[in-house]
Amino acid sequence: MITHPTAQELVSGVAVWLPVDGSASVFGLRVARNALEIAARDMALSPAADARAVERMEALLGGQGTRDELDLALVEALRSGEIAPGDPALLAHLRAVALDTIAIDQPKYAHALG
Repeated sequence: MITHPTAQELVSGVAVWLPVDGSASVFGLRVARNALEIAARDMALSPAADARAVERMEALLGGQGTRDELDLALVEALRSGEIAPGDPALLAHLRAVALDTIAIDQPKYAHALG
């Protein structure tokens, strides 16, 4: 689900960034922990979120494809006017995508949105 940085990039970045001599500051350790928690949530939650997004976009577009292919097709359908920006199914899809993304990035915030 996360496009940049990916979970792999987050984990690799933490591995490179943390000093091996134990000199990391408390703040640095908190940043590293937060990055690893985001990566873990991404790995745990993204497959189901992506599957839900694919299902919604297939219904919207009347076709099949990967998440990336359908995202692109949705952009093109919006640009061409095939799908109106105010389409209730589109708005529901975009809200669901936003909530899934927030659940990974900021789960306490996502919980408050319900």
